[in-house]
Amino acid sequence: MKTILLDTGYWIALFSSDKELEKQDTVEYVTKLIDENNYKVIIPFPTLYEFLNSKLSRKVKQKFNLETELSKQKYEKIYDNDYRDKALKKFIYQFSFTNSDISLVDEVIKEMIEDKNLKTDIIVTFDESLKNFARSMNVEVV
Repeated sequence: MKTILLDTGYWIALFSSDKELEKQDTVEYVTKLIDENNYKVIIPFPTLYEFLNSKLSRKVKQKFNLETELSKQKYEKIYDNDYRDKALKKFIYQFSFTNSDISLVDEVIKEMIEDKNLKTDIIVTFDESLKNFARSMNVEVV
């Protein structure tokens, strides 16, 4: 069984009233992919924090279709306990050298991708840095 990891951008695109065509095409493709295949879908809890704390989530009218969406059996929510300390160290280290667009959530996701027990086959993200990292780890990017 393949495993798909969903980044924050997926939730933003899924519930956004701003319909960017590329992102909506991705959401439709991923929804179809998940519905038509026996994939396990993992949701890192930090992505939910990031989405629910965003200004966008407070504007979403169909917001609590989110509860319905998250209750689907195909989703497995993954806590960050096993990843956050190492991710935080990497985040602080990188931040000391650059003012780039570094995200602690992205660092947690990178740790999850590296976890052989979690076995991520596909990642759904709009973040270029995460896309590049995933490809370097032989993870398919959608």
